[in-house]
Amino acid sequence: MISENLRNKCDLFADNYQTLKSDFKWEYATMHCLGALIYTNVGLPANIEAIKESKEIIKKNTGLFSYFKETTFFALSTLFSLEPNPEELFQQTTKVYDDMKKAGFHSSVYLTLAAFSIAKQTEKYDVPSVINRAKDFYEAMKKEHRFLTSADDYGYAAMLATTDLLIPQAIREMETCYELLKKDFGTGNALQSLTHVLTMGEEPALTKCERVKQLYQSLAKKGCKLSKYSELATLGILTLISGDVEKLTDEIMEVYQQLIEKKGLGKWSLSKHERTMYGAALVAEDYVKDMKNNPISMTLTNSITNILIAQQTAMIIAASSAAAASAASSGS
Repeated sequence: MISENLRNKCDLFADNYQTLKSDFKWEYATMHCLGALIYTNVGLPANIEAIKESKEIIKKNTGLFSYFKETTFFALSTLFSLEPNPEELFQQTTKVYDDMKKAGFHSSVYLTLAAFSIAKQTEKYDVPSVINRAKDFYEAMKKEHRFLTSADDYGYAAMLATTDLLIPQAIREMETCYELLKKDFGTGNALQSLTHVLTMGEEPALTKCERVKQLYQSLAKKGCKLSKYSELATLGILTLISGDVEKLTDEIMEVYQQLIEKKGLGKWSLSKHERTMYGAALVAEDYVKDMKNNPISMTLTNSITNILIAQQTAMIIAASSAAAASAASSGS
């Protein structure tokens, strides 16, 4: 039976979705869901005025064709709306964005996301060093997968740059996981994103990859399946946060069943894959919160920020890709 906490989160998620849908009618449904998730995972009702203010901050500080106003615009506005000083953080983000371009990254919607994740942690890291490490990570990824590695990997490169992982060892770990999983999930960009996330886990590659397969199969058996083409990074996050596959997938199934009964989140509004992805994200946040409060593993504690960034990155990329696809189909 679903816990009271998860039930309340489902209710808040559904309420936030309706609020955002009502006030931002011209946004894609995937963005309404993403914004609802961002607010739900900090335990707050959606703040429409704060999001509108953040949108205005981005508009007034960028040019007409800025990538900050493309498919990640609403997601970033939602993230900035939760900050105590959104304008200051946006200025830091644009500086990091420009510095990343100087380091060799290309302008894109995904670079805005990478820049935000670094700017939000400027007090913890030496930003120029992180940017250089991100570029080194990206180039090492591209060397292994020339045609798969593209701008949508910028966020993961930025995430990995803030870890203490050594780049050669991290790339070897990615490739080991890629080889272990390609028979089950096929070669492609989604699998590469999954291996970026798995690299942060300290367990042996075989252990992590076996759990990925168990999670995928368990979710499928319970009627809530993740897509092999766009949502595999979510499996990586679930693999990092718990070794109890049955308990974790039971909770995701319970949340899935709650969400399918909610207006705007049912079978005619969301695909099974999307509903599973949002359900997994709602459940994962509880596990991450418990990890924060667990003083036993300092190493694990140091990974929490990056797990959160990985989840955020995966969700925004999935939602932005869906929005871009919708825009392309409606314009054709």
